[in-house]
Amino acid sequence: MGVSMPLVNILLAEGKSEHYINSVADGVHDALMETWSIPALDRFHLIKEYKKEFFNINKKMWDIERSDDVIVFQIISSPRTKDEKLDFYKRLPEILYEKVKLRPEDVFINIVTSNKEDWSFGNGLAQLL
Repeated sequence: MGVSMPLVNILLAEGKSEHYINSVADGVHDALMETWSIPALDRFHLIKEYKKEFFNINKKMWDIERSDDVIVFQIISSPRTKDEKLDFYKRLPEILYEKVKLRPEDVFINIVTSNKEDWSFGNGLAQLL
């Protein structure tokens, strides 16, 4: 249903290795290709590490016991179906557990919907219109 081009923000506390962070980014991309059918070259990730004292994610809300390894994934995307979102919510933690042993409880996802006119990839144009 959706147009490609999710913009992925990966937010985590400092302290993980470059290999770990790259494996997490690879895992997100794999999950998006699998569940949203995005093309392999449609990879736009912003990774931000925070000092632990500035990364305040509640450890117990919603009956979930999170650890200090929690990662927030905020994905800005053109509209997706409910099933696409639910498939992604299920598949991402599976892939990240396989790749880096990240606990499913530590995968925090937020999807923000945007429209075609909300994107310009350069040259002052709205390429999706």
